[in-house]
Amino acid sequence: MNYIVHYDICALVLYAVTIVVFCIRKRVPCRRNKAFGFMLGTAAVSCVLDLLCVFTTSETVGRFLKMLCHVSYYVTHNLITFAFMIYVLFLTDNFSGRTKGFKAALYAPISVDLILILTSPFTKWIIYLDDGGAYTRGPLQPVCYIISVYYLLFGVVYTLRNRRMISTQVVVSIMGFVGMTCVAVVIQFFNPHLLVECFGGALCIMLVMFMLQNQDDIMDSVTKMLNRSTFANNCMINFSADNAFAVLLIKIPDFTLLMKTFGGRFSNNLLRSFSEYLYSFVNLGDGYYLEDECFALTFFRDYDRIDGIYREIDARLSSDWKIGAVDTVISAMFLRIDCPADASDVETVMDFIEQFKQYSFSDKKLYYAENINLYDRKRRFDVERAIERALKNKTFKVYYQPVFGSEENKIVSCEALLRLMDDELGNIPPSEFIPIAEQNGSIMKIGRFVFEEACRFIRKGYAALLGIEYVQVNLSVVQCMQSDLTENFVNIMDRYKIDPSQICLEITETSAAYTPHIMEQNIKQLSAIGIKFALDDYGTGYSNMNYLLNLPFKYIKLEKEITGKALNNEKARIAIESTVAMIKKLNMKIVAEGAETAEQVETLLEMKCDYIQGVYFSEPLAEKDFLKWAESFNAINLKV
Repeated sequence: MNYIVHYDICALVLYAVTIVVFCIRKRVPCRRNKAFGFMLGTAAVSCVLDLLCVFTTSETVGRFLKMLCHVSYYVTHNLITFAFMIYVLFLTDNFSGRTKGFKAALYAPISVDLILILTSPFTKWIIYLDDGGAYTRGPLQPVCYIISVYYLLFGVVYTLRNRRMISTQVVVSIMGFVGMTCVAVVIQFFNPHLLVECFGGALCIMLVMFMLQNQDDIMDSVTKMLNRSTFANNCMINFSADNAFAVLLIKIPDFTLLMKTFGGRFSNNLLRSFSEYLYSFVNLGDGYYLEDECFALTFFRDYDRIDGIYREIDARLSSDWKIGAVDTVISAMFLRIDCPADASDVETVMDFIEQFKQYSFSDKKLYYAENINLYDRKRRFDVERAIERALKNKTFKVYYQPVFGSEENKIVSCEALLRLMDDELGNIPPSEFIPIAEQNGSIMKIGRFVFEEACRFIRKGYAALLGIEYVQVNLSVVQCMQSDLTENFVNIMDRYKIDPSQICLEITETSAAYTPHIMEQNIKQLSAIGIKFALDDYGTGYSNMNYLLNLPFKYIKLEKEITGKALNNEKARIAIESTVAMIKKLNMKIVAEGAETAEQVETLLEMKCDYIQGVYFSEPLAEKDFLKWAESFNAINLKV
């Protein structure tokens, strides 16, 4: 038979390219990469043997060598689809913990296939050489094709059944592999002289190489450890497979200080050096860099090693760590999470990690999951739904807390405060729902709602008749970052025919400390049209003079904890008096928050505070109640 070998030669070129690329790229020797390497090597050897089978058809070649080449080709060629199935299993990291039935279905067919092939020189079941030394198919040769198709279908069924554990890209690649392989097998089965199976296999493996073997998607470029997304994906796979495992987190709390002190190159070298050290305790596929100077090591069935590894790492860090010419000492904190005992899903694991990242260094170095206080994720979900309901049904309520003017001796303004009263959850404090709203983006709608309610309140005119000069509205840092903030607020004020001077927007000191261009631009644009600005919670953040000088604040609001100390703490009193004097010289007004007693109010008045706000005067009140209260308060005080 005259064989057409051009496709085999092309296949060899494709395999050579794939092998070179696979070897050049630095590979983490995890199970997936090892499985791919086995499949690639088996397929390449099979292609070489296919060509040798053709070249040994000459009558001058001995029967033993001919038979050896054909048997070796069938062994390697039939191992390709089995190797493919193993690779699919490792793509989901779901090879361990399989039932005996599953393992029998996986290993039995290939075992039968190999036995039939290896015994063919004696049985002639799969292949044999006729009297003339020519290659001949045996009566059971179709069994090899059937078993190959079996593994391809096995891979398809397994992929579809585990669809939720793998990405669309993986599914498409696997289906493409199966489809192209089947086409090549069918063509060669009916055209034995046309050697296209190896070429089809080469195309399939190259497809998998470039679609599924991209190391940049799974590795951190600096540490060369698996990255955060890979860690989360592997956790999800292990949870889905009911595999028990433990995670040891290692955090370097003082890394930021080291980076500022020695620079970025030093910090990258430090991360790389530390990651290489951690790899001495686990396989390369079980080490992760989770960003923010936090590492993770995973352990399976060898939990007893964790405590010893912790002690060894801690002992190593007690001595100098040399990076180039610099000797430094690294401090670390550790957290152990046992899964599924401590966390039964990947979301909980990631919640533990995020909470642990926020911990400050203390004498205690090793923490357990039970030491970490997680925010109730169900509660968070419920609050998010409550926010959605309130926005949809417009059930948010705006309350108003009065602000007393010391010079005017009356209520001169009020602060608009949002309240959320949910039918299912009851009263949800702003300290709980505002951070959630900022994180999920709903703060934009909430902020617009509060601003519009304040404008509606002003438009009615009752507040102005009572001497209320302006309404204070809190402005979230997320709102400040919106490029269309000024346009939106101007449109709302125009609709309600509100003078901008009747609005005062409050920004917290911490937010003001981070003033990117868009935020600064919004503040200056709104100030230019007449809106007042107040710096809220002054004294709790950075107390940076820069934003006091550069941003157009008219009011500075002293945080209530500071004003609360002024009564009993002489140092606090001196600090407040000095702050008040400085701010007044800057032509700004002082608003003291948190006044609860008459004695506090008297002290704040003595310190020349321009305005005072607190429960001594009133709790935040609903609109009608506030107007009624303000009317009574101002009438009494003005008479006096």
